[in-house]
Amino acid sequence: MITSWGRGPNIESVREVDRRLKLCKNPEKVIGSKAYLARKQEEDRKVEEKRNKKVGLQKEKDGPDPFGIELSQRRGLVDYDDDEDEDDC
Repeated sequence: MITSWGRGPNIESVREVDRRLKLCKNPEKVIGSKAYLARKQEEDRKVEEKRNKKVGLQKEKDGPDPFGIELSQRRGLVDYDDDEDEDDC
């Protein structure tokens, strides 16, 4: 019934409403605007502060390394490529 009896909206009125909506946009939500970039930077700063705080709390919780500084700074203590132990079948 709608398609047979109804009429489409007036194009000019739709354009007018669209123009008004563009004027009413929140500048913090328009990508690339100064307000958007400032808000994004503030959010990033807060996330970084949370991350740093969490890392600091984790280090305090863990305490000193139980194996000592020497072992924690060494790399490559285990040779995983040891092929001598393989059985010849």
